[in-house]
Amino acid sequence: MKISYLKSVLILSMLLVVITACNRSGKSTSDSKEAVVEVEVFDAVKIKNEIVEIIQEIPDTREIAEMVKTAGASYILDLTVPVESAEKMLTSAQLGMGMGMYAFDMQYANVYNRIDKVNEIVALQQQLVVRVGVENELSQLQKYIDRLRANANHPDSVDYLVTQAMNDANRQLAASDRADIYAYTVIGGNIEAMYVMSQLAILANNNTQLLALIGEQRERISTMFSLFELMSSDPGIKPVYDGLLPVFNLFENNETITESHLIEMVPVIEKVRNSLI
Repeated sequence: MKISYLKSVLILSMLLVVITACNRSGKSTSDSKEAVVEVEVFDAVKIKNEIVEIIQEIPDTREIAEMVKTAGASYILDLTVPVESAEKMLTSAQLGMGMGMYAFDMQYANVYNRIDKVNEIVALQQQLVVRVGVENELSQLQKYIDRLRANANHPDSVDYLVTQAMNDANRQLAASDRADIYAYTVIGGNIEAMYVMSQLAILANNNTQLLALIGEQRERISTMFSLFELMSSDPGIKPVYDGLLPVFNLFENNETITESHLIEMVPVIEKVRNSLI
């Protein structure tokens, strides 16, 4: 009995030692400072030169607006971003891409001499510039706004002023510390350009020229993909990048774009574009 009793005491003592050790170990962990996992925040300033270099390789979206007109496509207002959609754009990425989308819509309207739409977008862009916080970087924009209003009845003057305003805005953003906004506007403008062009192609009775035009965008798409990869760690860009991957892969894996490819890419571009507005 004594032996049994001593064994029981010994076993109980060992268990207490183990439990105490575990508790101390746990307390040490909880009392110590929690391990901090540093997550690198995306910083466009650090890669500004790379952003600017890639953007300078991307053809102006005005070319697309001019080519769709040359291909015989009509101007379709319903394909452009509604003015009221700007109210839903809240983050810097949304506002920046929105500025780019409206900029393409302005070029699209300008090519078709829709000066009423040009003036409407110009007024809206003025608001977006302030909301996204680049009014200092784009301080020269006001002079173009005033001149556009003064020349509203002169299509040639409007065309010249729109082109000059876009060129100046690009130069000013490229020289500024807001490489992120510069990239957002270029991304938004190209998404809108591809959206309008692909929609016009899918709606056309004879889309031979438009389909060929889309196929000619392979270099543009490839360079855009490089910009997306560079910006992919930006939380505002990543979902757009992920959403457009099928389109990038389609251009990468096919030398020509066929009707079946068009049917495949249209809903992808449309979904991403509409998610931004």
